[in-house]
Amino acid sequence: MYCPMRLDCQMMTGVIYNCPNLSECLTNSPLERETALRLYWQNLGINSEEIPPFFPSSLPVCSREEFVYNLDSERRDIIIFGFCLDWENAPGGRVAFDSLSINQLEQLFDHSYLDPNDRQNYAPTHHAFLEFARWQAQKGLEFSFTGYAISPFRRDYRVTLDGLYFRGHVPSFLIQEFVCFAHNADELKVDPYSLRAWWD
Repeated sequence: MYCPMRLDCQMMTGVIYNCPNLSECLTNSPLERETALRLYWQNLGINSEEIPPFFPSSLPVCSREEFVYNLDSERRDIIIFGFCLDWENAPGGRVAFDSLSINQLEQLFDHSYLDPNDRQNYAPTHHAFLEFARWQAQKGLEFSFTGYAISPFRRDYRVTLDGLYFRGHVPSFLIQEFVCFAHNADELKVDPYSLRAWWD
């Protein structure tokens, strides 16, 4: 029995596979996150050789030049929110979004509104978010993204991603790939019908 919380789940719940409490388990495990995840997969009957490598949080981008943001904030706001924001009345000059699609994300990249090498603290880089989402989209699995936009009146004008989520039936391989990508998230939710990761 390989339980990250060192519990006999079969005796307590009758569940051996497809643990329904992975999120809580990872939060409360006394083990390091990656060690707990490896034990979780072994409990699913996956051999150590078959456990996928952790998706790199930083993928190299071939650019040595300092990123220059597109200052057309109205177009940026329309891509993200569908309309122009009233930044003069936005509290703190920061507005969050919670349902950005991969298509919108690609538009932000194409028009230089997202620095591919930037990240929210210990979150993956924006480039890594995009590559992970594209990888899943090829399999017909669409992720959405959360984050925030900063006012054009602030010196740190930008767009930042701080999370992603998936809604729908979650195949077992997606759980493995998702937790590899989001293993260091501050909030990680995994259940049979949704996935969510958020970085503070």
